[in-house]
Amino acid sequence: MAGPSAKQGEPTLSLEALAAAFRDALCGPKNLGSPEVVWSDGGSQIVLHVGKLQVRTVQTALVVAVDTESSEFGVAPLVVRFVFGKEGGPASLVAATDETALGHPQVAARWGPLFRDVVWAAFARQVELGAAGKQPTGVSVGRAGLQLAIDKPFSVVELAGAHLRDLVSRGVREAPRRVEHREPSA
Repeated sequence: MAGPSAKQGEPTLSLEALAAAFRDALCGPKNLGSPEVVWSDGGSQIVLHVGKLQVRTVQTALVVAVDTESSEFGVAPLVVRFVFGKEGGPASLVAATDETALGHPQVAARWGPLFRDVVWAAFARQVELGAAGKQPTGVSVGRAGLQLAIDKPFSVVELAGAHLRDLVSRGVREAPRRVEHREPSA
């Protein structure tokens, strides 16, 4: 894909901005700006070299990679992929990911789910910020970043009501019947 089709007024999440958001999320508020962070859990520790974090796009996928280091496995990459639907398709705001992160099998099994979840939460926050109070409706993946398609906020209840009225007007569904409420007789 050559790049996101820049549409007037629709925000682009650059790879650099995404990488910065991912680094901050992986470091947490106490370690912002640090080139490395140590994650500890249940007696296990791993160093994430967040200063070397890489964010790339490949076709409809966003790929995030970081080098890890531990006494057991040395330096090993940890990679997650988020594959989006094609632009304009019904799944362009949905991403699929691998069940297990890529990289050293034991590092990926132990730390991959946390890495994936932290990166995805940071991505979702960037989409929310990029939409600036509007409704995100799609993501287009390109070489320079991700282009958000946005729309005005809408009510799901109103959307469902409009859909029902459309079905009734086309004769696909009968109109809801009004039921009279009667008091039980004594």
